[in-house]
Amino acid sequence: MKIQFTLMALLLSCASPIAIAAPMVAAPAGNFEGSETTPGVLAFKGIRYASSPAGLQRWQPPRPPNKVAGTLAAKSYGPSCLQPRAPSAPPLATSEDCLYLNVWTPSANSRAPLPVMVWLHGGGFLTGDGRIPGEILAAQGVVVVSMNYRLGPLGFMAHEALSRNVANFGLLDMVAALDWVAANIRSFGGDPGNVTIFGVSAGGQAVNLLMVSPLATGKFHRAIAQSGYATWALPRSAHAPMPAPRDAGMGIADSAETLSGEVIARVDPRPQSAASLVALEGQALVNAVRGFQLPIVDGSSLPEEPAALFLRGRQAAVPFMTGGNSFEGTVMPQAAISADAFEGMLGGDFEPLQKLYAEDFAISRDRGVMRMFGDMRYLLSARVLARSMAKVNQPSWLYYVDLAAEQLPPGSPGTPHAYDQALLFDTDPKASALARQTGERLRRYWIGFAKDGRPNAEGLASWVECCNATDRWMVFAARDQVRDGIIKEKLDLLTARYERRWPNNEPSVVK
Repeated sequence: MKIQFTLMALLLSCASPIAIAAPMVAAPAGNFEGSETTPGVLAFKGIRYASSPAGLQRWQPPRPPNKVAGTLAAKSYGPSCLQPRAPSAPPLATSEDCLYLNVWTPSANSRAPLPVMVWLHGGGFLTGDGRIPGEILAAQGVVVVSMNYRLGPLGFMAHEALSRNVANFGLLDMVAALDWVAANIRSFGGDPGNVTIFGVSAGGQAVNLLMVSPLATGKFHRAIAQSGYATWALPRSAHAPMPAPRDAGMGIADSAETLSGEVIARVDPRPQSAASLVALEGQALVNAVRGFQLPIVDGSSLPEEPAALFLRGRQAAVPFMTGGNSFEGTVMPQAAISADAFEGMLGGDFEPLQKLYAEDFAISRDRGVMRMFGDMRYLLSARVLARSMAKVNQPSWLYYVDLAAEQLPPGSPGTPHAYDQALLFDTDPKASALARQTGERLRRYWIGFAKDGRPNAEGLASWVECCNATDRWMVFAARDQVRDGIIKEKLDLLTARYERRWPNNEPSVVK
């Protein structure tokens, strides 16, 4: 671990100098001065991992940055990527020049390099950044990295006026950050040969994208997709393979060029050239998105929808964890999908599904539809992907967070979407003692997985692999336990529907 300390004199009085140790790292990317804001953990923030993607570099692959000249004071976050901001939201420094990452590492010297955990933030590929309490995981013996990546139409664009085949520039940013980790993380005490990628929601989907993107091959060694949505229909560019699957409503798949054109037209309805697109105001572009931003099947950075590639055995051959929560449907309003629109999307499948969700529909239609939406978008994805890891002879583990009422935020009919992130990073100030204990167990399982590729830790319930004989889920609740066949009938029906989206039912789901 190549971390050194320099002494700086801080005069609290004329006669009483106090020496403060400042952690310093000399890495291939340059020299960095961090801080020990938490006892036992060093933080290095605001490190550029790629050159600015603004101006003429908009909608271009990220470029390596220049080596830092002198020493960078890496003590504060870089600006977040441009994103919509509600008037009531706290102030946030944003910029189109936003490709920065952050590193947290234990301050104690380690004889051997430590496992690395790379966090991919959520936010519907439209909001969010790398500002996390990384010290809470680093304190337990891992090196933690977080990053920003381009969001909204600045990160995912397939306009006809652009000549590039690649449409997922935010995904390219993630790959560039992994390249930076490979080249530099040893200087921070990390093991470049033991990198785990993990994230929630869009971050979980980002894990799924990296699992199948040929651009990310060999750049990580374990993966945790929390509430990803690999089975959800994605828009397709003109470079996507044919024949195309049906969309979520069993109709013609969405054209990424059409959707991108609609976003641009909300900013400027005039015909566009590549030069005029680059000149459009960035904040106006991200404000023009309705609902979430979806990644694009562009045939190159993303050759096909992730679940289809998993089922064909074209994912990374690494140990894989995935799962979700018992009431993922809380995210439905943010997705800008109404109950009526979702019922119309399901068509003739709505009625048989409604019978399986009768308990929720007895309370209200909205509750039933939201529960159905959450299971279809997130838990279906988890089960399909976990089963598919047999295609590459790699183990997989499924989890399901189903907290008891006394562990939940008030009024929740189940564990909300992304609440496992709050548990994992201990960021809910109102969490009960029981919920905080669940979060501590999650951290121990996650770190155990990062260390040796198996989510087990001494003193915790044994978490067995998912799919040797049946679907085995670790259920996180007041008492953790492995259970078979979580919401099996619902997922079986949703799986059959998913298979019908593909021509000739190919790829078929592992039984």
